[in-house]
Amino acid sequence: MTYPGRRLPFAVEHGRAGEMPPRHVSRLSDSRIILGGVGALRLPSEIRFAGEGPVWRNDDLFAKLAALNAQDIPFAVQPREMAGPDALMAWWQETGRLAVSFRAISWTGPDRWLVTTVELPVMGLLGWTGPTPFGP
Repeated sequence: MTYPGRRLPFAVEHGRAGEMPPRHVSRLSDSRIILGGVGALRLPSEIRFAGEGPVWRNDDLFAKLAALNAQDIPFAVQPREMAGPDALMAWWQETGRLAVSFRAISWTGPDRWLVTTVELPVMGLLGWTGPTPFGP
């Protein structure tokens, strides 16, 4: 995923070949935050949120994802999903709702992952002119 308005280079952590990825927000599905990976934090495999309205306007979802972000949990890049975890966090940064960095996890091949720290966007940087609408 590209993150417009962010300064390069990003801080990146590469997993070793075959190493299990850290605990991360894998996807959002039917009012559930699905977690994947492994880690020292004792987090459930899914966390329920109130399914009220679109995800980008859901206060309960925002609060729960912000709490996971505060625990340094990465958010999966889901390029085929408009409302993938990293896209939602990036949009909340762009609109000013999320005022801190977050970490995104992506895969470069089977069992090969990397975690990227995504800082806050800067108006005018790399041509960024501000947030665009997230949904319809």
